[in-house]
Amino acid sequence: MRISKQITAAIIIFFLASLSVAAERGRAVHPRSGIFVGQEYRIPAAPDSPWLESVAVAIGPSSGVVLWTEQSSIRYARIAADGQPIDTAGKLLLNTGHPQQHVAIDAFKDQFIAAWGEVSAGKQQIVLALLDTDGHSIFRSPAVIADNIGTSQPIVGVTCMDAGCLVSWGGNGNDGSVSISAVNAQFVSATSSAGNAALLLSPKGVGNAIGTDNLKFATTYAEAGVYGQSGSLVAKFISPNGTTSEVDVMPSGDIEIGSTWMAWDGSEWFVLMVDLTTTGGLAREFRFMRLDAAGRVLGNAATVLESGSVPPLCPWSPDVFLYDPQNRRAVWDGRNFLAFTQHTLTRVGSDGRTAGSVATDDFFPRGYALSVSSAKNGRTLAAYSRDTAVAIRAIDDVP
Repeated sequence: MRISKQITAAIIIFFLASLSVAAERGRAVHPRSGIFVGQEYRIPAAPDSPWLESVAVAIGPSSGVVLWTEQSSIRYARIAADGQPIDTAGKLLLNTGHPQQHVAIDAFKDQFIAAWGEVSAGKQQIVLALLDTDGHSIFRSPAVIADNIGTSQPIVGVTCMDAGCLVSWGGNGNDGSVSISAVNAQFVSATSSAGNAALLLSPKGVGNAIGTDNLKFATTYAEAGVYGQSGSLVAKFISPNGTTSEVDVMPSGDIEIGSTWMAWDGSEWFVLMVDLTTTGGLAREFRFMRLDAAGRVLGNAATVLESGSVPPLCPWSPDVFLYDPQNRRAVWDGRNFLAFTQHTLTRVGSDGRTAGSVATDDFFPRGYALSVSSAKNGRTLAAYSRDTAVAIRAIDDVP
């Protein structure tokens, strides 16, 4: 009897010790490999236009920042590497008395670069702020990237490499809808806040989801075609000095391509795209393809990840279904590519094979803005709007 009690006590002590070690690791213990969507953390807030680009997140080496627009001001909160808020309430970053719209943010070394659109003196501007790890603005006031871009309220993107960041803008998110126009961008170097000339990235798009391999930036766009059929899909590479090159990566076919997103894994590009197809009935699809560093296609071109029906009005307003204002839908998490489609999160290996997926309708509110960022350590953070909060979840990719 005494030996039995000693054995039982030892088992209990070992079990409690195991729980303690697991808790100290700071991340969930998963019994098998796969994609695991973590707990939702909420920060009380009232984001503007939650179905547009009103929330943005970036994760740095040790912590991150979530940024959002609220009552035409810019607010932020610091978050830990596991997505748990360090700040339990939003802090005011900027309130100039002018409307602020469509935020974007990316990690830049041990800091963050944020950009958004601002209406000032009757004109639209693209402005930029450099934030430290505490979310404080390092500039006394935001730097103006583009002083007068007309009457549109463009969707904004920020993509950073060691040499600096590319701030891009395009489309129009005015009045809760999205219209499509040319995409422009400006490179901001690590030693200056502005001053470089604006570049034309593509003739049509919404100005987000640019990729980088830390030497150049990359985007893809479809040349003009007719309803149900785009022209060629083109990959465009942009150097920090402003030089560009283009490669045709897919010929015209029986699909019409809209938004694209790019991610780099160290040796190849992953391209996620939205398209409409009329083959076998009208449908909206998410497809992906892979490119080498020079833009040559690897493996199968345009593999379908998800397909769904669209309303009958689509032929009269196809851009509504083709162009997506999400900050980013594709990332390299250090182990695999993660593709966030309309209803699913899919893991895609560097060999182009899908390696598991998770239905996301129970995790992320459908139709609301979603922003994702990865520290490339197997963990990705997703931030999104709730009606009365900004929400964050960590997504673990377990080998």
